[in-house]
Amino acid sequence: MDTWGPSNEEFRSGTRTTTGTLITIPAGKRYTGDLVLSASVAVLGNSTPTVTISGTNAGPASGTVIGRINLVGLALTTVADSVCLPVICRAPVENDVTLEFTAGANGVSSATINGFIYE
Repeated sequence: MDTWGPSNEEFRSGTRTTTGTLITIPAGKRYTGDLVLSASVAVLGNSTPTVTISGTNAGPASGTVIGRINLVGLALTTVADSVCLPVICRAPVENDVTLEFTAGANGVSSATINGFIYE
């Protein structure tokens, strides 16, 4: 029997299609997981969905882009892409940190993350 692994309370997953918080990492904890970003654009214009870390003394530093894709839409042609990235980050003992999704300006975009926190 496998006795190592995260407890049910340590799993953190989230998905968004609008700008906002994906997950919160509690103070003094680390997080590891997989991030999937996807977007499609069917008009002339750009879509650059991103995920950043936010919080005082976060590791990596607050504002760091953890994941991003860049799409350039063409008139009358749909452009789509996705990427899966490993993520690891840390919240300091004094405060929580968050992973924040910013939706692309045009088209449809989403972010999904699955992983767990640990000490």
